[in-house]
Amino acid sequence: MTSDEIIGATRELVGAGGSFVLATVDQEGCPQVRWMGAAMLEEPLTLYMAAGANSRKMDQIRANKRSQLMFQNREYSRVATLCGNCDVVEEGEIKRRVWEGMPGVSQFFSGPDDPNFGVIRFVTYRVELLDMNKGHTPMVADL
Repeated sequence: MTSDEIIGATRELVGAGGSFVLATVDQEGCPQVRWMGAAMLEEPLTLYMAAGANSRKMDQIRANKRSQLMFQNREYSRVATLCGNCDVVEEGEIKRRVWEGMPGVSQFFSGPDDPNFGVIRFVTYRVELLDMNKGHTPMVADL
């Protein structure tokens, strides 16, 4: 697959809207992984996620921006690992856009101005796509 095909296949997995895994790094340098429920995707592979503004993951991102996301299809025959950098979004305009683009967050937060409503921006710099129908070696594309 070409880099564009790898990125396109990854966008399909992300766009499918299922749950995914976010990995951050804690204060001791250990990975911390957790399931996430939704992400808003922008070109080429920048993702926005909602989180509690005072959660551990937000503190970990503030201390170390390096992180990974992992998405898979229903059969687990295609898995994409996105390597990137996260930051905590403070801009009200972006928080409103995420609020509008992810209607499910209203079950956890009262609105885009809720002080507990936090937004994470993840900017991808590398994709590793494992497609079991094409072999057992991940295909890599840098953005």
